Amino acid sequence: MVSHPSYRSVAGLCLIAVAAVLPACNALRGAPEANAQTVEIDGASYRVEELTASTWTAVGPASAPEGPQKTASLRKAIEKASNCKVTDSSYTGRNGALAAQVDCGGTLKN
Repeated sequence: MVSHPSYRSVAGLCLIAVAAVLPACNALRGAPEANAQTVEIDGASYRVEELTASTWTAVGPASAPEGPQKTASLRKAIEKASNCKVTDSSYTGRNGALAAQVDCGGTLKN
């Protein structure tokens, strides 16, 4: 008769394997973007990130109601973070992000 490993020993080996792999998964995720920053507008926090010298994106609090006020606040957050004027923008209601083109007075940052 061939002996089979018990379920406990198999489960223990699985736990060891998972524990060994988790740190590697965390390393793959990497550090947060260096260009991302938090900006406060009217008491709410917005995550603003510079994608290129003239393209920025902002995400506001999930609790903010949809509508023109939300997009206006997202534009303000980008203008505050970039020190430039938003000239064109596109809002994605699905993930609540505003992508915007900025004008820094004829000169591009970076």
